[in-house]
Amino acid sequence: MSTVYLVGAGPGDPKLLTRRAYELITSAEIVVYDALVSPRVIELIPPTTRLYNVGKRYGAHSMKQPEINALLVELASEGASKIVRLKGGDPFVFAHGGEEMNVLREAGIRYEIVPGITAGLAAPAYFDIPVTHRAVSRSFTCLTAHSESGELSAFDWQALAKLGGTLIFYMGVRQIASISQALIEAGCSAATPAALVSRGTTPQQALLARTLGEFTDPEEDFTAYTPALFVIGEVIRLSEGRTSRPLAGKKVIVTRARHQASSLQEALESEGAEALLLPTIELSSNEAINSEVSTHLSQLARYVWIFFTSPNAVEFFFAALHRAGLDARALSPCRIASLGPMTTAALEAQGIKPDFMPSEYHAKAFAHEFVEQVSAPHDKPLLLPASALAHDDLAHLLEESGYRCERLPLYTNSPIHYEAEELRATLASADYLTACSSSAVHHLVELLEQYQLTDLLRELPIAVLGEQTAGAVRSYGLEPQLIAPQATIPSLVGALIERLG
Repeated sequence: MSTVYLVGAGPGDPKLLTRRAYELITSAEIVVYDALVSPRVIELIPPTTRLYNVGKRYGAHSMKQPEINALLVELASEGASKIVRLKGGDPFVFAHGGEEMNVLREAGIRYEIVPGITAGLAAPAYFDIPVTHRAVSRSFTCLTAHSESGELSAFDWQALAKLGGTLIFYMGVRQIASISQALIEAGCSAATPAALVSRGTTPQQALLARTLGEFTDPEEDFTAYTPALFVIGEVIRLSEGRTSRPLAGKKVIVTRARHQASSLQEALESEGAEALLLPTIELSSNEAINSEVSTHLSQLARYVWIFFTSPNAVEFFFAALHRAGLDARALSPCRIASLGPMTTAALEAQGIKPDFMPSEYHAKAFAHEFVEQVSAPHDKPLLLPASALAHDDLAHLLEESGYRCERLPLYTNSPIHYEAEELRATLASADYLTACSSSAVHHLVELLEQYQLTDLLRELPIAVLGEQTAGAVRSYGLEPQLIAPQATIPSLVGALIERLG
């Protein structure tokens, strides 16, 4: 039997989804969603789910409400067991959820209401604006300025002016001047704080704070702020136009491979930044050496040490191990060396605790400290799983000390192509570019050289993860403005906060 779930997607930040909403979004057979649902929430929907975009924007309705109602009934009649009707904010706060509930009820279709956090509470909060405050505002009132005619709703303006609390207007961007003028004429002081809160809780959020009187110009166009709330009240003074997220308003380019970018993207966005994804490389298994890999994996007892220099090396090594029908137990004859905390974390996720990690996370320190601190026999080879394009610096340094190294090029780094205009627009709009690997730097520069756009890098601050990546940047006559104190994502983001926050 079909069930239609009327689900609130919250104000934009996917971390503000309720647990129930997340469960349903990631398991639904069909999702019918609105324009105000954040793209980051849409990304959570599995690719096998049937999607229906019924989004409505002022002047560009893709589907009228009666048509949406009929669609929900039709989909339920097809027999899908789990249908999610996904709405921005809360389904019962200016979102036609009540109408859809009645239609489903009349049609005898099972339904469930899943509340969400409404933008009227969350968006101001992301700018340090409490909608209530014991000493400032003892009430808040939510209203919609939208009407089918497009004209301002006929509110009792005198009553609203006398409330004395916080007023929050949804869908009122085109009515800002009319709202402001009506409240002033009804008795509100023109000096009353007011603010346009745009795209609240997302990395694109913006705040335009003024007085009520400064919003009365009917010729001023605020449509660039859509979607937005119009908030009026003394509580706005508590914000001082700030946000508690230190990277709010900053745009940071992420060059990591797409399957790895999420950790840095999420860390940046949790601090308020807008992460611009520009992966320069695509990683894939090195199919050309499958037989060589099988040979190495079947003879792991030959190696007294295995050196892992990146999380990618760990990922592809264990993927190959599992394809061979083996697991971590196959490594029992070997000791494990790890270059840096991120590689160590990847190993620990596989149930492996490294036996050695250098104090500094680059090849020279890795080799030097290993030679100085570890009594490893020289009669057995060392195994170095790596990229096919990785430099041999570590192997050469170890070989100079009498060790015999065998590289295992498990994966390849393929460049990703972009058009010149896409590159130019992304780099020109950013406040910082991040690079977490040498290969990401090399591929980006090669791509820019094709279009004669390398000057864009000279104008854009670069933040890198580790000295090795810094060296790659310097090889092109550039100097990274920021090197993370530790080779970890939190350290990189923390350094950006210290620099930009």
